[in-house]
Amino acid sequence: MTSPLEAAEGMLTAVIDRRLDDVLDSFSSGEDAYVFVEGPRWTTKGGDRIATGWRAYFEAPIRITAFTWVEGPRTYESKDLAQVVGVVDYDVSGNGRASRLRMRMTWLLRWEGDRWRIVHEHGSQPLPDPYGAGDWWPEGENPL
Repeated sequence: MTSPLEAAEGMLTAVIDRRLDDVLDSFSSGEDAYVFVEGPRWTTKGGDRIATGWRAYFEAPIRITAFTWVEGPRTYESKDLAQVVGVVDYDVSGNGRASRLRMRMTWLLRWEGDRWRIVHEHGSQPLPDPYGAGDWWPEGENPL
């Protein structure tokens, strides 16, 4: 049996290896699947729309070529739901350029009979001092 972490990393590896069918199989096809990823929209809801988004990604000039955990991964698991979280560096290329993109990532997975499938994916980056209050932790004292 594949663990939730193996399922999330398997999806990322399928993206890197350009295996669209495996990427699509990593996600739930349910109407309650809901992702927040970088791109032109706020949300993508429903397995059919998530699949459409991934097909469009595979036709775009951008590629994820590698990923590395910078913080984590941390996993939390119950009988039917699991969460994989951490900070990931993605090596990306497109339009003749290569760069690294650091993202805070969360995957929520659901046990769907025979395996874990992603029902929620969220990638984000911190904003510089969004509340005008500075960081909550003095330099060097972050307990995380």
